[in-house]
Amino acid sequence: MSNITQWIVILVDDEPDSLNLVHDMLTLNGAQVHRASSGIQGLALLDTTKPTLIVVDLSMPKPDGWDLLGVIRAHPTLAQVPVVAITAYASDRVIEQARIAGFNALLPKPLKVGKLLSKLNEVVS
Repeated sequence: MSNITQWIVILVDDEPDSLNLVHDMLTLNGAQVHRASSGIQGLALLDTTKPTLIVVDLSMPKPDGWDLLGVIRAHPTLAQVPVVAITAYASDRVIEQARIAGFNALLPKPLKVGKLLSKLNEVVS
């Protein structure tokens, strides 16, 4: 099991309640979290932060989570960083598309603390 207190997380979600909820879930457990409320802010964080893990909402104005994944996977120093998608629109089709696209995991909203932490720990380990 990895030590969450050593995690540096980039969190990108345009929905304030979701952004704050995931931020609080992670920081209360000891992670250092850098928040972005848009894909553009998320791109800026990629240039200034060396994350352990990246969590992105799939459905945002462009660039959305799919676009961000493409940038991350093409970036020489970030390509191997685990990326977890979160979405309110989870279905078997979206889960499969996320897997094929290269996300390490997809979590449906609303998020539950135990499931979130367990899945994030799994992809970081």
